[in-house]
Amino acid sequence: MNPLTRLFIYLLFSFSILFSKQILIILAHISLLLLVLLYKKELWSEWVKYTKPYYIYFPLSGILFLCISLVISQRSLEVILVDVILATMRLSATVSIMTLYMIESRSHDILLAIRGLWFSSGIQYRWLDRLLLFFEITMRFFPSIQEQWNITERSQKALTIKKPRSRIQRTINIAKFIPDFILLNLEKTDNIVHNMLMRGYGTNSPRSTYPHIKFRLYDCIIFAGLLVITVGVHSFD
Repeated sequence: MNPLTRLFIYLLFSFSILFSKQILIILAHISLLLLVLLYKKELWSEWVKYTKPYYIYFPLSGILFLCISLVISQRSLEVILVDVILATMRLSATVSIMTLYMIESRSHDILLAIRGLWFSSGIQYRWLDRLLLFFEITMRFFPSIQEQWNITERSQKALTIKKPRSRIQRTINIAKFIPDFILLNLEKTDNIVHNMLMRGYGTNSPRSTYPHIKFRLYDCIIFAGLLVITVGVHSFD
């Protein structure tokens, strides 16, 4: 499946949850979400790790909203309670499905799919090519920079440099170290830019892509079919 199609499916499902008003429609979405989670049970441990804080935060925020509504609203307790419960259910389901997408998918695949679609169209916009190149470089080299930062922190620990326990003091120390860290990476950045220019990046538009992820006919059918089904469901909501 094309990564753009997968992204469209998850986003459409999320918006469908948020726009649902009737309890039966919301329960139908939650049932479908549970089926998807059951199908992707190998991702449970990671999914629970990322969603657990939200399942603590959303009920607390719902209780806070309930208390505020009782004070400033003229509606009955029953109506306010139903609204809070439905809103909490919608937010929890939306976070759950999009967390599953973030675990399952990779942003680099999305960029490859966008480049493949743009290359197939034959449209030549130099600024779009540079924008995609910027995001590609960011997604590709950010993990290495993050790893270098972690190595620096471990080196400080090996030199018995104690970390301050205060969060404010730790923030101050990190802020002092960031300029030096940027200067240390300037030479590496210049080498990357020089190598890219030598390979012809930015001279031809649109650039070819490998692997070339094609946007096929069945992707269009999935786009249209799911959109029609979602609009049909919410026309009865």
